[in-house]
Amino acid sequence: MKKFHFTLDTLLNYKDQVLEREKNSLASLNAQKIEAMNLKEALELEMKEAQYDFNYRAQKGISAMEMFIFKEHHNTLRLRIEDAKRSIESLETAVERQLGVVTEASKEVKSLEKLEEKQLEDYNFKAAKADEQFIEEYVNGASVRAAMTESS
Repeated sequence: MKKFHFTLDTLLNYKDQVLEREKNSLASLNAQKIEAMNLKEALELEMKEAQYDFNYRAQKGISAMEMFIFKEHHNTLRLRIEDAKRSIESLETAVERQLGVVTEASKEVKSLEKLEEKQLEDYNFKAAKADEQFIEEYVNGASVRAAMTESS
């Protein structure tokens, strides 16, 4: 009997490649989201430090120009934090969507793998039957030869 070959092996390999590509895309989106979260945290920390610095200098007395510069810096940081929040929300949506794509691709691969297992079970069953038939024919042939030698 010839060696087992899964009839949809090419499709399974392709679906595996698609799954890996989608997983890599998901990992990339997660990395971007983490990077955006880290940026937001860094900006929030910078804003707290700037506010502390402003309060410290205001107690000692600062000029109107310095106050204006602090206010503008504070506004810029606030806008950058808002941008980072929007970016995080957008990336979270993209991650959710990509997670669905990965789940579907994984299901497709699993179904093909189950089909391969089923085909292998059928192949093994047929191979066992063929071996059993071969042994039976061999035994029958040996008993016929033995009977022929006895009658001679």
